[in-house]
Amino acid sequence: MNVKILNELSLLKTALSVEYSNYLTLAAESSIPPQFIQPTLNIYAAYCYLVKQGDYSALEILNDASSLNAHFQSLIGFVYNYDDITLKYRYVIGGQLKHIFCYIAQDKHLTLDEVKLSSLKITEEALSCLAQFRELNIDKTKADYLCGWQVISKEGKEHEAHLDTLYVNFGEAFTNKVHLALKNYVFTQKSPSAASVLKELRKLFVGITMVYNDRGGLTIETLLSRNHVQLFFHKVFKVLFVRSQAAHNCPKTFHAKWRDTINYYTECFINTGVFAEPHKPFIVPGWKDPKDAAPTFSIGGNATQPENLRWFANIPLKIKDEEAVSIIQQRVDRDMAHIRHVCLLKFYELLEREKRNKAFQSTGSVKPLSSNSNNSQYHNLVGADKLDNTVATFYAHGIAAKDTTYLSFLGFHGNASQLNTELNLPNKSTLNVLLTLLVMEHPLITPSWLAEWDLFDVNGNMVGYKQVGNQHIAVSHKSRKGSTNAQQEVVLNEFSKSIVEFLIQHTRMSREYLKQKGNVNWRKMILTATATNVISPSYLNQTLHTANDFYDWLQSETLFDKSSDITLEDAQAISDIHSLRSIRRHRGFQIYLETRSMDAVAEALGHEKKDANLLTSYIPKPLMDFFNARWIRQFQNAILLEAMKDSVHRLDAVNMSAQDIEEFLSNHGISNIPEHLDHGFIKQTTTDSEVSESLGFDQLTYTISTSLLQLLMAIRFVVESSDDEESFLDIVAHWYQSAVFVLDTLSSGKHSADDDLMGMLDIATNNTLDTDSIKGALLC
Repeated sequence: MNVKILNELSLLKTALSVEYSNYLTLAAESSIPPQFIQPTLNIYAAYCYLVKQGDYSALEILNDASSLNAHFQSLIGFVYNYDDITLKYRYVIGGQLKHIFCYIAQDKHLTLDEVKLSSLKITEEALSCLAQFRELNIDKTKADYLCGWQVISKEGKEHEAHLDTLYVNFGEAFTNKVHLALKNYVFTQKSPSAASVLKELRKLFVGITMVYNDRGGLTIETLLSRNHVQLFFHKVFKVLFVRSQAAHNCPKTFHAKWRDTINYYTECFINTGVFAEPHKPFIVPGWKDPKDAAPTFSIGGNATQPENLRWFANIPLKIKDEEAVSIIQQRVDRDMAHIRHVCLLKFYELLEREKRNKAFQSTGSVKPLSSNSNNSQYHNLVGADKLDNTVATFYAHGIAAKDTTYLSFLGFHGNASQLNTELNLPNKSTLNVLLTLLVMEHPLITPSWLAEWDLFDVNGNMVGYKQVGNQHIAVSHKSRKGSTNAQQEVVLNEFSKSIVEFLIQHTRMSREYLKQKGNVNWRKMILTATATNVISPSYLNQTLHTANDFYDWLQSETLFDKSSDITLEDAQAISDIHSLRSIRRHRGFQIYLETRSMDAVAEALGHEKKDANLLTSYIPKPLMDFFNARWIRQFQNAILLEAMKDSVHRLDAVNMSAQDIEEFLSNHGISNIPEHLDHGFIKQTTTDSEVSESLGFDQLTYTISTSLLQLLMAIRFVVESSDDEESFLDIVAHWYQSAVFVLDTLSSGKHSADDDLMGMLDIATNNTLDTDSIKGALLC
């Protein structure tokens, strides 16, 4: 059984009846902590899937104590039957199941026999339960299903292939065929590439099962044959693209991923002869951005929705655009200042503790490993109130110097967290502090750069941090950049140099421990440790994201900068957004707002410069999207205010106060479309003698509302019923074209399935505006 994938095995969802599943959920919510509910119920569902028929109702065990006990004891045996689960985890899950079944027994007025379990050994009761389970007749096919479908990468790292959707829809034989091909292919790939392959092929498999139906009498094998696979995959492409668009994902990225998916499928299945090559090449459309679209650039990945809310929410339309930019800059600066302030406090705290511990190593008394409880001179020598001796003892003996009694030996039984803190050992939270400060200082550092950061090479030479002349340099690589450009050097300043040097010191003992054990990860820069173990994080982003103490620090009012206006609500939002990628994104945005130069951002983020003469005319995409929407809303409000200047409903129409309207009209009164919208951005040419060229663009986004549709209907009516002698404002031509386009599109039936749009159109049609007042606003 592979407990990590139980939640996605769809056959487990029908292992229990709906009524029993709901009852179990209620029992779990009433008896065990929230974080254990789903994992525990997953394991129970797996047990019932294995030993019972589907849709298990549990009527016999809920009405008979003997049956309940036999069922529960066999369940405990099932948990202890799997050696790939650690003994501690089996003990934890067993304990949670005991709580659930005690609740059930009490609720049903039954008696549940005690089954004693231990985190240190398999008890006699657990062995008895194990024997009961092994007497059952287990279906091997079901047991294999619970194991999932693993593949091994080139480095020997295990990955999950996620073939449940194929198994459920196409059966075991077909799934095994796919699994074997994936195992052979992934074995030729490095782990990062293997993860990408499996991720994209998983989406393909989902698409295949969505498109497939057997109504035409064609099997899946037939649809993947030479004569059918091209058309079949094109249908899959269209379905997945629609799903991607519905999720508001980037269409350009989707098309690039589809190309990768087809390449992976070809290499894994066609080139190896598992499935046939299509009679005609696969359809892999290229994506072209709208011609002459407003030029934008990425600031380290697309901004997330929470980031957009922090940057752009609740900025009044009435103020000038430059004031809006100033507000955005203040918000970004404020959030980054808060993160930096908290991280600096914790960094200085780590430095002070390191200095203290060095002194303790000189002044503290060392408790020998051979000491015993009968030796009175070592009684109360260590512990929370004898930190000097505790620190001296630990650093004299090292990590995991004793077996499971090491914490008690150091005087911290049951208090591992405080001990690790006092020993100043590297953990998820301290690493998050150091790496956040490092990325803030050098935003060209990416999470993948950090994940690949080796301090030493295989020969023991220090390569990850070195001095070149008067400069100190951190060196790592990004495998995605290819062998030529893979290595990336970061020239450190005095502050970042102090961070790197402390990081080396912070992980020194961990590195020595791994080296003594013969573990190759001793060369890594990023390590975490406890008093009894050392880990080199496999997935750095995931490790840092679970650094609970770090995210508590960001939200702790005791660590707030007293001169800042940060609130607790702000700190919680900042904590939710924080990641190393988000820090890079914020720094890229921050640098642009400070310099208004893409050149500066490209240099800071380590991007390749495509055309240095164009860089300064670019705007970050989140900022461009914000202003596109802002300008359109401003223009709509301006024309509404003009059209309704004599109406008592004027304030309601634009949701503004009288003072707001006065300021809005002063800053954004009706005029031509803003230059950025009308003409695009001025393209900087390579020489002064060349004429500047306008980069127009042909797309507008309309924020559809009932009031806008009423206005467009009125504009169209006024223009089409006017005399040739009447002269309109120049701007009316733009809005007449818009009115024709929007209204004809909505009336064409293309959006008939959109109830919201059709509802607004009906209301607008039945409640038209006074065209005479509109006409007065449109005439010269």
